Amino acid sequence: MSLGRSLRQTVIATRMLLKESTRELGLLLGFTVLFPIGILFFLNVQVPAAERVQVLVGTIMMEMSLLNVNALAQSMGQDKERKIFDLWVSLPVSPVVYTVSTAMSFLPFSLASAFVTLAVADMGFGVALPLVLMPELIAGLLLVWLSTLGIGFLIGAYGRTPRQINTYAQLVGILLTFFAPVFYPVSILPPVLQGVAYLWPLTWGSVFLVGILHGDGLTVLRAGAVLAGFVLLWFVLIARGVRWRQV
Repeated sequence: MSLGRSLRQTVIATRMLLKESTRELGLLLGFTVLFPIGILFFLNVQVPAAERVQVLVGTIMMEMSLLNVNALAQSMGQDKERKIFDLWVSLPVSPVVYTVSTAMSFLPFSLASAFVTLAVADMGFGVALPLVLMPELIAGLLLVWLSTLGIGFLIGAYGRTPRQINTYAQLVGILLTFFAPVFYPVSILPPVLQGVAYLWPLTWGSVFLVGILHGDGLTVLRAGAVLAGFVLLWFVLIARGVRWRQV
């Protein structure tokens, strides 16, 4: 299948799925506004001012990565329950088109939540965010988002029922949060757990975003290269379909 055809299919499918996502607009907007304000307020009073950038990055990672994993996996579970997943499998469509378009139907809300978080942190919690960083930060958010697509796909592909998929997604979310320190530096963990932490894209996403906010170009390049490797790995796995044709 040509790249041009896949891109056209992705755009069409995303527009269709985005309309379905907006049916839950009230719930999504509530999450977009209340989640970042609530978590920043809670964590801000628990940490010193010097660590607020890490707390900000942790909050954004929850919005751009863990939400992405859960939303994609649970959407696949709902599609399986309604037999829509079987329809997608029967169509001459790449698994990449299905996965990316499903995830992109939630991307605007994740980005909106991240921007609200950044604005609240800048205006209310003393975290300076120069406007000159915005283009690099937006590109970084998209790279972080892409680096977790494969996790959501694997959960959704191997889970058989919505309940099972939801359980897997929550379990993986807990493991990722524990073994991928996003609210605190990796250096706090024992050496053995630091090695485990670096196996997860969320750890590198946290390092990447902290590097952008601190202006550490070398760290940004190193972590960005690792995240790009995760993106390539996930796209290869998704393109192969894993269990796409075996469902």
